Amino acid sequence: MSHQQHSSDRLVELSQLNKVFVSDDVETWALNNINLTISKGEYLAITGPSGCGKSTLLAQLGLLDTASNGTYWLAGHNTAQLDKHERARIRNKEIGFIFQAFNLISELSVADNVALPLSYRADLSRAEQQERVAVALEQVEMSHRASHYPAQLSGGQQQRVAIARAIAGQPAIILADEPTGNLDSNNARIVMTLLDTLNHNGATICMVTHDMSSALRTGRIIEMKDGAIVSDSPAKARTAIAV
Repeated sequence: MSHQQHSSDRLVELSQLNKVFVSDDVETWALNNINLTISKGEYLAITGPSGCGKSTLLAQLGLLDTASNGTYWLAGHNTAQLDKHERARIRNKEIGFIFQAFNLISELSVADNVALPLSYRADLSRAEQQERVAVALEQVEMSHRASHYPAQLSGGQQQRVAIARAIAGQPAIILADEPTGNLDSNNARIVMTLLDTLNHNGATICMVTHDMSSALRTGRIIEMKDGAIVSDSPAKARTAIAV
């Protein structure tokens, strides 16, 4: 397929993607023939039992790992043709990550944590970086904590800072891995409302979750089992079934 044939709305295109781990002559198909298209502005959840391949798929989408075979186009880039440095550059520019464990650096202030991915961007001046940090912290209502350190924050506040870090670079896609997994129900609701708002304002979000109430807030639910996609349906259709 030539580059010209890729629709501009198609942000992510995975085609016949496989990930095989081999140990002691045993092959484990962590991903089995994955075909997936994500359009700009979509909000989708990837669900399924533990060990079904959700996190392996997210690692592929996030360019944290390479596939055994198949193709992955991200924002017009054929990722298989990128060298290590290009992968890192595109990952930093096009992808925002939100992790279950927040992954903030304890020695850095809130503002410096949010600025960290931007510091590797040659295309942004120091002033532009600071402006983006300020805007991102405002979006998650954490501006008043900019000079604090992660240990001084609650889990919910840390996750909001992590979201600010993910959105500060204005990435093409936000990948969230169990973003409410370490939060109580009240903070989980705050974080999910924040993701809803980001999507409403145009962000493309792909979230791995085992929590069906979180999944049902998205527009589309992809269910995985044994490394394969077994269903892909609008969340609203699932809501009808759930009720």
